[in-house]
Amino acid sequence: MTQRMSAQEAVLSLMSFAFIEIRHMARMRQVHRSVDEDFPADFIEQIRLIADLCHNLPGDFRARGKRERERRAIASLKFFLRRPDSHHSRWVKEHLTELGYDYSHLLEPQSE
Repeated sequence: MTQRMSAQEAVLSLMSFAFIEIRHMARMRQVHRSVDEDFPADFIEQIRLIADLCHNLPGDFRARGKRERERRAIASLKFFLRRPDSHHSRWVKEHLTELGYDYSHLLEPQSE
């Protein structure tokens, strides 16, 4: 039986994916621009999208208590997964699925 991944672990993994993807795309753009000045601008847009998505995530870990950090991580994941902007939520869903993180419970309507 596998242990369920915490929201904190999922958020940390998203940040890792983001750093790696941004670094890779920036390098690919640098390499290809030396050959092709009209290299697609969508690389820059994708980098911006990922950076926009993840820039507040480190703040989830500023809380002192483990429960508060988990609560903040869950709130961040819910925010991204429920976002009407399909590009943001698609990126998050793709990576959480790749991690094997079951986020279905975060998509359920809130009963507050």
